[in-house]
Amino acid sequence: MTTSSDDVTHMPARKRRVGKVGGDRACCPPGPHLSLQQQEATTLAVQLRALGDPTRIQIVTMLAEHPGEVCVCDITSGFALDQSTISHHLRLLREAGIIDSVRHGVWAYYVLRPGALVPIIQLLKRLEATERGEAPG
Repeated sequence: MTTSSDDVTHMPARKRRVGKVGGDRACCPPGPHLSLQQQEATTLAVQLRALGDPTRIQIVTMLAEHPGEVCVCDITSGFALDQSTISHHLRLLREAGIIDSVRHGVWAYYVLRPGALVPIIQLLKRLEATERGEAPG
């Protein structure tokens, strides 16, 4: 039995179901747009990830409530954790741009970076306004 190449190309076309997943039309009219740009979302994710630990939230709160620099020895004494664990948490907060450190002799002192939490505060305000039914602004 011989087949020509025309027999293979004349297979019935598979029909697509309109309105189903993979259909020809969209499921609904154009929807919401992204109001948060990729770079801003990335920056927020880094900061929120750094704050995603109870110890780090406590450290940031301690620094926010204390004017000026706080010695690492005072931070460490507030927790039932090893000094190396506290240093790890401080490093993550520093790398996320939330806190700064300075050395005075052998001691490191930490301070909440001015304005570091503003992006998070603005995001939460936008979400709060949306939840109340207000236009984000």
